[in-house]
Amino acid sequence: MSESRSKKLSAKEQRSIIFRAIKLNEQADKGYTLRNVLSEIFSIADEYLSILLLSIVIDGIAEGKDLRSLLLSTTVMVGICLAVQIVKKFVKRRESCHKAKHDIQLRNMLNEKLMGMDYVHLEDPDMQNRYNMCMNYLFGWYGVSSVSTLTGKLASNVFRIIIGAVLIIPSVMVSSGKTGFAGFITSPLGFLSAVAAVTVSELIRALYFRKTAQTYEGVRKDKRQILSNRTYSAYINYVVNNYRSGKEIRLYSEQQLILGEMESCAYENYKLWLKAFFKCHKYGIGYELMKLISRGTVYGYAVLRAIYGELPAGEVIAFIMLFARALLGITGISNDLNNYGLSAEHCKDVFDFLDIPDEKYQGTIPTEKRDDNEYEFEFRHVYFKYPGSEQYVLKDINLKWKIGEKMALVGKNGCGKSTLVKLLCRLYDPTEGEITLNGIDIKKYKYEDYMALFSVVFQDSKLFSFSMAENVAADTDYDSDYVKDCVVRAGLGERLEKMEKGIETCMYKDFDEHGVEISGGEAQKLCLARAVYKGAPFIVLDEPTAALDPISEHEIYTKFNGIVGTRTAIYISHRLSSCRFCDEITVMDNGKIVERGSHDELIKAGGNYSKLWLAQAEYYKDTAGELFA
Repeated sequence: MSESRSKKLSAKEQRSIIFRAIKLNEQADKGYTLRNVLSEIFSIADEYLSILLLSIVIDGIAEGKDLRSLLLSTTVMVGICLAVQIVKKFVKRRESCHKAKHDIQLRNMLNEKLMGMDYVHLEDPDMQNRYNMCMNYLFGWYGVSSVSTLTGKLASNVFRIIIGAVLIIPSVMVSSGKTGFAGFITSPLGFLSAVAAVTVSELIRALYFRKTAQTYEGVRKDKRQILSNRTYSAYINYVVNNYRSGKEIRLYSEQQLILGEMESCAYENYKLWLKAFFKCHKYGIGYELMKLISRGTVYGYAVLRAIYGELPAGEVIAFIMLFARALLGITGISNDLNNYGLSAEHCKDVFDFLDIPDEKYQGTIPTEKRDDNEYEFEFRHVYFKYPGSEQYVLKDINLKWKIGEKMALVGKNGCGKSTLVKLLCRLYDPTEGEITLNGIDIKKYKYEDYMALFSVVFQDSKLFSFSMAENVAADTDYDSDYVKDCVVRAGLGERLEKMEKGIETCMYKDFDEHGVEISGGEAQKLCLARAVYKGAPFIVLDEPTAALDPISEHEIYTKFNGIVGTRTAIYISHRLSSCRFCDEITVMDNGKIVERGSHDELIKAGGNYSKLWLAQAEYYKDTAGELFA
């Protein structure tokens, strides 16, 4: 649970957060809050004009006014009502048209933050929960967007009270001269007493509303509810609605397993909300009782004034409606202020997420642009442990790459190979020691410039449901001929020729019914093509072919070795046979570098590499042994 939920916000903090939320809404769509305010105010104006029109018609009939006079006054009021209706519709239309743009911009702000934040935050297990929670808190009853809606409602409630007071007070603040109970009812004191009684009941009703809202808010904040909602959504989005999961579900008859897990999540939610519903039932009874007292007081006061001759027949209904709406404004303001408080808590979670600082030092030195690609990297006594862990993943790593060198990095799973690559690419910074580029600590280089030096293909590299060209170029603006060249060089020339739309073919069918499904091996080749297209001077292949057989892996590595040319490259693989062509092989074990040398040198040494090679050799005899004879 975030800090904002464990600590109650002060009134000053709430105001600050509300003002920031309004600014954020304005940043997403200028005029968003104003349109909400105008829409609500014109709706209230329309209500009051309808009441006045009704009063004029009934009064005219009761007083026996001639038809011409009645039609004239009615026509004028209808014209005014029509004009207000037109303006209200125009404002409402503008509000509706801009809402989609506003909502998209708000989501983009959160998405841009997530995609731009330090990778160390992204791998934090709690970060995805916070992101999903904040995405929910952008909208809904108490979200960032709702702050502008609440501002509109608050303005309309203030407007409702002011207009009601202007229309009612002149007729009730004059003494009628009567005595006794009739004199009290028709006196200003009688009116103020009725207002006080209704105000008290409305404020008590608002208190019941607040307790109900706080009870439901407690369920929304409950960790069990958050987790069950996220889990249920994950099953819907990534399992049930993902056609790629369909094969396993059917082949292994996993329907009941999945539906059972989803039902369990839904039942957890059901129990939490049911408990809240029962708790709020007593609040609902008190809420309705106070509502009944308020209405009874308003109606009773209006009827008594009519009985004592202080209200014409046509004004009784109008008086009741005006009085009730003015007092609704009091309840509304109380509810709005309560909702502001709840919204402030949600908005703070969103702002805390947006304010997560980038801890990684960005650097100021531009990387040297070299035509000869002479970049030299070195690890100097590097130690590393992941945030929140006390165990070192890398220990005293000292490593240097010569210009144009092809180095293989091998070792058992979990020995630290991929972590080393993450540090090299500055996805993480060392806990101790330093990594240098041409003798300068990489932290001192401009981060974007430094990242441009690398093309990396990870084991779990992703392709997206864009065109083949956009996947390879990682952009909508690309060189078509060069994209084709990279695809062919990566070994997908034959598949490309079979595609009617060529490099414009969409990958997968998520968004395009004419999209094509590609195999895992083909996907990895496209990732290789993407690395080639970027043209970075330093290339890393981090077990990108782990799912392929040894022959296919060797074929891809050999082909890619030719593509790399004179550039520096690191090949990471748990299959030692695929890396024999490298200039040097570095062996890691338990976070340390234990051996370095060529294949033949390491075999003769009889150390870790030799043991791994002999352990794997049996698997290569029947499938790939002829490649290394």
